[in-house]
Amino acid sequence: MDEPATYTGELAELFADIISDVDETIGENKDYGTGIGPHDENDQIDALVNEVNAQDTFNGIIYTAKSNPANVRYSGGQSCDLVIEAYNTMEYCEAKLFRFQRADQCSSPQGFSKVFNPYQDRNPRSFLHDVNKLATADVRVTKTFLGIYYRPVAGAGTEITSEDIATKFTNEVGQWTEHIINVDTIAPFSGLRHDVHCRGAILVWSLDEQPKQYF
Repeated sequence: MDEPATYTGELAELFADIISDVDETIGENKDYGTGIGPHDENDQIDALVNEVNAQDTFNGIIYTAKSNPANVRYSGGQSCDLVIEAYNTMEYCEAKLFRFQRADQCSSPQGFSKVFNPYQDRNPRSFLHDVNKLATADVRVTKTFLGIYYRPVAGAGTEITSEDIATKFTNEVGQWTEHIINVDTIAPFSGLRHDVHCRGAILVWSLDEQPKQYF
């Protein structure tokens, strides 16, 4: 793909570069195994951001819902998962795990529903509704969306590429909401320690019609 058009996309490429480092240090999920893959969404995002900050590879400030809850809130009592400040620009980002197999390699209907279900508009809200929530929010920032996709290594779905999933979600947003998103970044990774959650990509989309920013 071309160079990322957003700072979220730039951050995604850094995530893919350092995810193996996080995979080694994050510790074991006592129920589901080693590495980053079995951990929940907030823990994964927070660990990746912390590693990027530790390696000092991103020229900006990153706030997460887990570590900086006050900094990711916006008007209307809502909050997002990531806020990025860089070069006099702010980006608000919603994030979700695209993890459609459980740790035992069985399919995860709940994991799929958390991303694609147009009827799931309450906690846990599906990613489709996360897009709608942020897209309609009255905040003049760049609005982006990030997914951590774990591509199956065995069983159903092994042939579904990161590009396939990125395109599918783009199309689903167009079908079930009044908004258009564009694929910004697909940053692949592989070689993680977990037997099931060991490869995939960091995916980023941006809202097609961004609000003008005023400072």
